[in-house]
Amino acid sequence: MVINQANMDGLFRTYSTALAEAQQAARQRAFPNQLIVGDLALEMTVGGAAVQHAWLSQIRGMRKWVGDRVINNLETGTMTVVNDSFENTVGVPRTSIEDDQYGVFTPLIAALGADAEQLWLRLAVAALVGNGAWADGNPFFCSGRKFGSGGTITNAVKTAFSKAAVETAIKDMRGWRLAGDEPADVTPDLLLVGPDLEGTALSIVEADIEVNAAGTHAVSNVSTARMLKVRVDVRIPEGRWYVTARKAGIACTAVQKRKTPKLTRMDRDTDQNVFMSDQFLYGVDARGAAFCTLPFLAYAGGFAEVPKWDKALVK
Repeated sequence: MVINQANMDGLFRTYSTALAEAQQAARQRAFPNQLIVGDLALEMTVGGAAVQHAWLSQIRGMRKWVGDRVINNLETGTMTVVNDSFENTVGVPRTSIEDDQYGVFTPLIAALGADAEQLWLRLAVAALVGNGAWADGNPFFCSGRKFGSGGTITNAVKTAFSKAAVETAIKDMRGWRLAGDEPADVTPDLLLVGPDLEGTALSIVEADIEVNAAGTHAVSNVSTARMLKVRVDVRIPEGRWYVTARKAGIACTAVQKRKTPKLTRMDRDTDQNVFMSDQFLYGVDARGAAFCTLPFLAYAGGFAEVPKWDKALVK
């Protein structure tokens, strides 16, 4: 191909289309139980270098209106989430384009798009398994968290994965109460595991028949765990398992997108990389972050040690 501006513009459109198609495909499930970002995270577009999330401590049930309104004061602090920058870049030798070999790089550009779109899921899972500090200064997953006047919440245990453990998680989540002593009123919907626990998770959730406790005959599987859908991600640590829920559209993690990925280029003869290295560059960049939202929307098992809620850490 002759290297001129018209041809390079056409090549860039071809690469941009390949990248966009790969981004769209990356948002779909490659296999039935694959975790995608929409399962786990609330996606939001944000501005600025960082975002203060004061809303995390203001979720409370309705109360009888007697006297003045009771304002949902920020009793547990505010989380400031800083947007990070990410990039990925590939190089295409000028000679490959001159020799009409540019098509062999289209799959590489497509992979660039798929990886860029997977960034948001990667950040959401990292926030979940990383168990960083929540708005009250304590780890998101911990035992004995005091949540306003609604009692305490323990959303992490050392219990190994089993049907009984999942049923306990569901029971506990349904019993949690918010500030104001109102029920959290969450409905668990996902059972999230790594590949090591996928088979067991599917048998717990999807099996119609199981062996009774005595191991003598088959009975119908009426476990409350059947209300869940199994989702699998390779980034979940071995032995770890999660039950997650939603409330009013809020998921247990959130992804804040400051800048979404799109293809950019340095493919003019006057660009330094072309002049010095005879190489055209194509890349994507993005800005954003992820964080855990509300402790009563997730329950984790399989911890080696469970952090204890510490009043001294409260902001």
